[in-house]
Amino acid sequence: MDIVQELLRLFEKQLTENIGANRAIVFWYDVQSEERDLAEIEQALNEKGIKVWKLNDHNAFQTKVLLELEDTENSYLIYAPFAKPKDEDNFLLDILLYSGKYGEFQADEIAIMMKELRIDHLAIRPFIEEHWAFFKNKQRVSKFKKLLPNNPNANDVKQTMMAVLCDAKSIHPQELLKSVVAKKGGMSDDNEALMQMGKYLDVNLFFELIEDYFGVSPKEEHRLSHIIETIVYQHVASNIDEGVLHVHYPCSVPNICKVFIDDWLKSDEREVLETILLELEQKWNVPQLVETHTYQAFIRCFTFPIIERKVLDALHELLLNETVLVNEWKSILAERRKGYWYQAHFAQEYELLEKILDFYEWKIIFERDDAPKNEQEWFSLYTEKYYRIDQLYRHIYLLYRKGTNLERYEQLIERVTFWYENKYLMTLAAHTDHMLETRLSKQWNIPNVMQQKNFYQHFIRPLLEATRERIFVIISDALRYEIGMQLLEEFQQRLNTEVKIIPMQATLPTYTQLGMAALLPGKITGIKEDGTIYVNDLSTKGLQNRNNILQMYEVDSIALKMEDFIQLTKDEGQEYIRGKRVVYLYHDAIDAIGDSSKTEAYTYEAVENALERIKAAVRKLTGTYEAVRIFLTSDHGFLYQTSQVEQFQKTESLKGEIYDGNRRFAIGKNLTVPVGAIKVSLDYLGVDCEAVIAKGLNRFTAGGGLRFVHGGAMPQESIIPLIEYRQIKGKARKSEAERVNVQVALIQKVITSYRFIVPFFQEEKVSSERQPRTLRAAFYRNNERISNEVTITFDSTGEVSERQIEVVFHLLEDRYRMGEICVLRLEDVSGRTTELYAEEEFELKLYSIE
Repeated sequence: MDIVQELLRLFEKQLTENIGANRAIVFWYDVQSEERDLAEIEQALNEKGIKVWKLNDHNAFQTKVLLELEDTENSYLIYAPFAKPKDEDNFLLDILLYSGKYGEFQADEIAIMMKELRIDHLAIRPFIEEHWAFFKNKQRVSKFKKLLPNNPNANDVKQTMMAVLCDAKSIHPQELLKSVVAKKGGMSDDNEALMQMGKYLDVNLFFELIEDYFGVSPKEEHRLSHIIETIVYQHVASNIDEGVLHVHYPCSVPNICKVFIDDWLKSDEREVLETILLELEQKWNVPQLVETHTYQAFIRCFTFPIIERKVLDALHELLLNETVLVNEWKSILAERRKGYWYQAHFAQEYELLEKILDFYEWKIIFERDDAPKNEQEWFSLYTEKYYRIDQLYRHIYLLYRKGTNLERYEQLIERVTFWYENKYLMTLAAHTDHMLETRLSKQWNIPNVMQQKNFYQHFIRPLLEATRERIFVIISDALRYEIGMQLLEEFQQRLNTEVKIIPMQATLPTYTQLGMAALLPGKITGIKEDGTIYVNDLSTKGLQNRNNILQMYEVDSIALKMEDFIQLTKDEGQEYIRGKRVVYLYHDAIDAIGDSSKTEAYTYEAVENALERIKAAVRKLTGTYEAVRIFLTSDHGFLYQTSQVEQFQKTESLKGEIYDGNRRFAIGKNLTVPVGAIKVSLDYLGVDCEAVIAKGLNRFTAGGGLRFVHGGAMPQESIIPLIEYRQIKGKARKSEAERVNVQVALIQKVITSYRFIVPFFQEEKVSSERQPRTLRAAFYRNNERISNEVTITFDSTGEVSERQIEVVFHLLEDRYRMGEICVLRLEDVSGRTTELYAEEEFELKLYSIE
């Protein structure tokens, strides 16, 4: 330490702090005076206009007269070549005191350490002297320096020592408590961190700090566990009636306790708290208490995992009994989603039951609806409503099949499956049979509905004539309409895309060769005895033949296998498509699995794989090859039953000159029409042959698997998606997603209680133009958080009345001035970075906690 520089710093600091003073006085009690050459120091100070006065055992009175009467203008270093006397024996104490915190220079080991640690308050020195053993370790001192706040006071020093000894991230009481409990020994008083702390510090200082901060009444025994139990109790008691629990722990600041537990469960140390909560759940007999009450008593309590089990079991029972109130339970589940245990241990179960709840809602809608009056209504009912039932059932079945420890829901899944296959599918089958018998078997094309066979002429040809765009067409075998709707919803979340879906009526019978032919340009001109379909008298079998047909209408066309193409490097891919205007990419994932009796049980898994591969292909096309326009469609859909096909659903095999066929259809000539089948006219295609399809859910007894089928007229087989995906380029391109706007739906922004509700309003629906917004909300005063922190996702697609969310905030207990202003800070965490979204001022009008 440079003594002169440090002395000059003290003189400068004292003059700066004592505004209006014309001089400074600094005392130096030097116990190492015999080793000190004062002449050089005196000369340096004199050059700065500072005088040096040497104090001895006999000139204290003379010194006082000098400083207070004879020379009140000059700055002085009062140099005492002896130890500092006790305050009661120090004749110059008053001058030392009014010289302030910069009025004494110390050049001993402790003083050097204080200087190194930026501790200027001399009143802290005795504490450091008393605990000097702590500061003899370089590692401890290094951690201490990192954690100690600027301009520290005595309490800061104590708390920093605690933080070092328990390895805490900061000196805040919350972090200290978390770090202590995380060490070996947990909540016991012989906790490893407390034992370490006791070597260098009075552990009572830690307990007093924590008890004061959390408003806990001191207890002589089991002090640490009592603190933790009090805090956890307040978290429970904030959301249930006090009479429910048979224990009681008083506390003066319950909101601080509640927010602490919430924050702890979001932190990296949450596993420690998990263990504590599980222990207290048993100690307080919470399972037995939960058993004696209905789930409503705990609906807003998120402390213990047993409560999630209670809620799940209640919903499970209501779904089994079909007595669930859908809207009420949607609200309940939205509330439960905020809790820790929901995501940490029960996410699979909640997701499954939420899907079944949605399924139940659509079940009610389906059973309430009247039968379609005509084929147009039959078509629109499915494309606008009923596809959701197929989609939900697929999700439910996959969640159950892939999930772990979901055996308790076996009976519920069986009931869902029974209704889906024996009520829903059979009712749809009856409606479809009626449509076939009244019109569709004679004239398949539904007026004002896009026909699969018109795809190229209606969508591709006009673009070729009007633009120079390269057009990609992905044709995924057996991609039925509900899967296309899922793709649409996921594509709509992408930035700088315009995407829409057009439901198309597939050619009948709904099988691969005919559907693939219909998507080519030209006209189907015949079906040969070997099943080969011809377009403009050219075979459509194989990629080369499809290339030939495409190039008849646009010479710069090519047909490729999607998987092979997207595996290529950019240069390799460009070799295939350079100069091409139309690129057909064929994809076979669902049909390849479903069409085999050995693998048909994995149909829904094949759908998931197909979805991921198609999304990857679109990313590659728009990224690597800068595709602007992509069409995604299918040759046909499919019917799938997870349970075994019953005997009554099997129909006698067809006879005649069969060109092609499977479990659901046959094409040829002179075909028989067994019971459970119907002949359909192919006049709409203009080919000289006939077709017979299985009615309803029937299967012919020969050929292929039984559970995965296609070829018939059911909407799942015959309604296919056409997705038009357009990548926005140029000036219209957005740098970030447009998200829904959110506002605080309050006129009077006044807080009158420590627990209060703030309503938020989502201004727009979530749509292809507006994506969901996720906000992190909390109240702040002077940039310090004073409430719980809540993350809210605004993703409603409903009308105005459905787009309001109420959020409960708990204000930390403190002394708030009447009329003081705090800020509700909303941070946008929707993207990769966190950005300030808005701040709303609130006025505090509540009584302070004393």
